[in-house]
Amino acid sequence: RCALKVGVPLHWCAAMPCGWGSALRPFWAPHARCHWCQETPAVPLPFHRRASAVIPPGGLPLPAQPTSAEGAPAASAAPMTSGGSVSTAALAAAAAAWSTWPRPKTATGARRSRASHASDTRLARHSRGGSSDRSSTLSSPKFASILSTQDSWRAAVAEISAEAKYQLRSCPKSTWDFGVVFVSGYDGVPVAEVTQALNEALGTKEAIVGAVVESCSGMLTTGVLSRAGSKGPAGRRGISLLAVQLPDEATANHAADGVLTKPVPFFLGKQELLGVSQTIMRLQGQLRVRGAGGNPTPRGWREYLGAHETRPKGILLFIDPLASKYVVNHVLDGLDLAFPETVKFGCVTADLPPATDGLAASVGGKGFQSLGAGIAGLILPTCVSLHTVVSPGSVRIGPELRVTLADGQVVKEINGETPVKALAEVSREATPLEQLLVGRNGFLLGLEVPPQIETDRSKVWDGSESWGSSERAPSYATLQKQASGSDWLVRSIEPLPDGQLVIRREDLKKVPPRVGPAWLRCQLHVQDLRWARKELEVMVQRYLAARMFIPGLQRPFGGLLCACSNTASDESTVGQDGSIANEMDVAELAEVLGGTNLIAGALTTGEVGPPGIAMGGSGKKRTTRQGHTVSFCMFSYEPTTGEVG
Repeated sequence: RCALKVGVPLHWCAAMPCGWGSALRPFWAPHARCHWCQETPAVPLPFHRRASAVIPPGGLPLPAQPTSAEGAPAASAAPMTSGGSVSTAALAAAAAAWSTWPRPKTATGARRSRASHASDTRLARHSRGGSSDRSSTLSSPKFASILSTQDSWRAAVAEISAEAKYQLRSCPKSTWDFGVVFVSGYDGVPVAEVTQALNEALGTKEAIVGAVVESCSGMLTTGVLSRAGSKGPAGRRGISLLAVQLPDEATANHAADGVLTKPVPFFLGKQELLGVSQTIMRLQGQLRVRGAGGNPTPRGWREYLGAHETRPKGILLFIDPLASKYVVNHVLDGLDLAFPETVKFGCVTADLPPATDGLAASVGGKGFQSLGAGIAGLILPTCVSLHTVVSPGSVRIGPELRVTLADGQVVKEINGETPVKALAEVSREATPLEQLLVGRNGFLLGLEVPPQIETDRSKVWDGSESWGSSERAPSYATLQKQASGSDWLVRSIEPLPDGQLVIRREDLKKVPPRVGPAWLRCQLHVQDLRWARKELEVMVQRYLAARMFIPGLQRPFGGLLCACSNTASDESTVGQDGSIANEMDVAELAEVLGGTNLIAGALTTGEVGPPGIAMGGSGKKRTTRQGHTVSFCMFSYEPTTGEVG
């Protein structure tokens, strides 16, 4: 971006496209010290390094005398080149002319916003999910997906900040309301410093969370959706920003009950769970003294998180891989109990050494700091709802099995025999195509999804901190008939020399347990990207059909894509300019959102979300830690009556 549009000091020696139309416009950096390298050019050089390559031998004329409405100074029409090279006198005259031109109001940007509004009005009824009478009268939030691949993280932060400010050039507010920062490839860089720097530049008021991932994606300043990181065509390192600016009526203070107007960041680890327990015990003591006042457990969670008596529709979650299964399960179950109709979505950060933290947020009034093993999150305002689609990236193979003996992460018996023998039997009975996939990618093991948490009082309280019921448990045959692709939590497995299996990122504790069934349902899977793309297309169609039952929905204004690194497409889908717009997950999400400029994403070591399709505020689904899936969430603007005013 040129200095005239951004209004901040820019790097005169950087090679960045202007982005103001397809033709090259003659913008030059003024005589000023560079903001990054602190060097002063001898002459006002062209902002584009490749500017001389596109200048014809006859030379380009200087900018013509603008009209009085534009208010730009006059400039001579002398050619810019002399003998095939750029003339120093022409550059000096052009720089003097353009540097005094005030920043334009960009009628082009106004035409763009009017055109985009007109296109939103003409959206199909099935994609909007209802009539357009109410949605056409609401102002739409702003969504930014920005990726920088600079070698220095400070230069990347400066580039992202300049682009974020430029995207708000025609908005009454110059700050963003909340955001998420993905960092990939910068070894030894504390994520807290990156997050704090972007928080100060964007004005998010500490409503921003930083996470280190294997690979992050976003829009480059060239207008190309690309990916940076370990599997990124744009480079080995990069920083991606997801930022949202809400309309004024959404962030204004009003007296509507249960409405959260500002995002709330939080972090929950082992020590924080003790604070939650103390809050719940204090509310239990008040319940015994003052009488009935509701279940103290969900009230304690909401009060500890700072979202007391509110009904949010979306929570973003980021899990450190070093967090124990006890912490992860208790946090996810507690959030489902406190916010049963709220959709939770997120990812697992990259595997880092124990001394390196992969999460950063400002919690507890202590400023931005690197967080340890736990879960960081962001409770979104009530007007922002999350719509999630979790599609499996692997297909089932063979019959359903049972884990009959396991200890921690080691599976010792499947169906009463050595796991390697059980896998060999399934492989012998597989089709030739399945055998080819198994030989290429190996087996994956799917474990049954935990049962749904009961959040109401429909069952009888048995007095021992658990819900009892007189209903008989369903038979194994009934459970087998009800099994589907979304009923399994797929995990990677590795064989041991003695024939046992090791499950990555899962702790089975003890099988058989002391109480309950003496086995654990499981299902073998194999990765099949061709089948996964077809399944994802079906899931997207189901989501569009589900939107039709909610009247007055606008089209989602942005999306966050979290996919397993193993499900990423090969290099054949990457364009020559590094674009990833043709990848299976990006193409389907762009079709729903209406463009690739509204997509931010990351390749992770695990995904967090409810299986299948979920929409905030319209159903209860248990949040689980997924694996080997293609998962994405869409941000939907759904203000309440009080917020619309």
